[in-house]
Amino acid sequence: MFPYCKLKEKDILNYLPCVSAGQVEASLRKQQPAFSDFLNFLSPAAAGMLDRMREFSAKVKLRHFGKTVRLYAPLYISSYCINNCVYCAFKASHSATTRKRLSMEEIIEEAKVIKSYGMDSILIVSGEDPKAVSVDFLVDMTRELRKMFSYISIEIFPMDSASYRRLFEAGVHGLTMYQETYEYELYKKLHPSGPKSDYHKRLEFVAGGAEAGFYNIGIGALLGLSDWRTEMVSLAAHGLWLRKHYWKSKINFSFPRITAIPGGYTPPSSVNDAELEQIMLAFRLFFHESDIFISTREPHEFRKKMAMCCATHVSAGSQVVPGGYCKAEERKSLLGQFTVTDQSSPEVVRDDLQSCGLETVYKDWDVCIGA
Repeated sequence: MFPYCKLKEKDILNYLPCVSAGQVEASLRKQQPAFSDFLNFLSPAAAGMLDRMREFSAKVKLRHFGKTVRLYAPLYISSYCINNCVYCAFKASHSATTRKRLSMEEIIEEAKVIKSYGMDSILIVSGEDPKAVSVDFLVDMTRELRKMFSYISIEIFPMDSASYRRLFEAGVHGLTMYQETYEYELYKKLHPSGPKSDYHKRLEFVAGGAEAGFYNIGIGALLGLSDWRTEMVSLAAHGLWLRKHYWKSKINFSFPRITAIPGGYTPPSSVNDAELEQIMLAFRLFFHESDIFISTREPHEFRKKMAMCCATHVSAGSQVVPGGYCKAEERKSLLGQFTVTDQSSPEVVRDDLQSCGLETVYKDWDVCIGA
């Protein structure tokens, strides 16, 4: 469990099966749900009420975000990593991995492709290896990309607050970092070596990003590693803790499911579509103003359905290997961080969302904001 959560796993597992459909209905009708209502939304009783949850969730999303959904694309700049997360294709010990690190020129060329999709927001992703991608390099890269994009966020290796602040001042305004699992003993087993093996330090780095001033802080747990209900209680508790202590930053959520990788890892607690939908609806019903992201790990039709009722950010045209946008042939020989399920083009994603009455948006910030 999240260390600062007041609830114990045993208490949660005892409470959830006792929740009734009537309690879920009562929670749905509250204007400001309490944490106990969030637990009701995660309960087995709520699993039989997804239609009702979807109805109320859509109203919450419409009230706070209108009919908009923001499209974005990730740019992977390096697959080098010094951690050994047992579930990840980028892990240092993965013998099948052909590693690649992009030069500044290659990054700009990749960025041009993403820009040609109409995107004005970009997510920079890399394996966790500070020697492969230095802070100085990232600062220079950010200054170049700010000439092309209004909004830049990062999902890279953890840094101290001073380094985060340098990136913020260069033009990065969003940080995403997953705890992966909040179950302490499991975390140690899944992260046997590398800096990421320190559970508590990982939590501190997320707070350090908020201290540095990033406008958006994204967190998530990797679904499939452990019981999803207790993981989601921890994730919500983490979000509440960050919101309380770093209220100037907006706390956002992602719910990535493990997808197959070559030589891969079989998740011990797989999460099906209905369960993932329940998770996302529960977070929208409790965290009314938080952004919810859904990536190309998930099937196209499922992503479209979630965009209509709870998700605010949808990736499109994603390539998950460094150089994947420009060099299709080279892409085949490189191992991506995960398997892309929705391979629809950005145009198809856009058209399908618009056919549902949604307005696709390609940017978060104007250049003048935070400049």
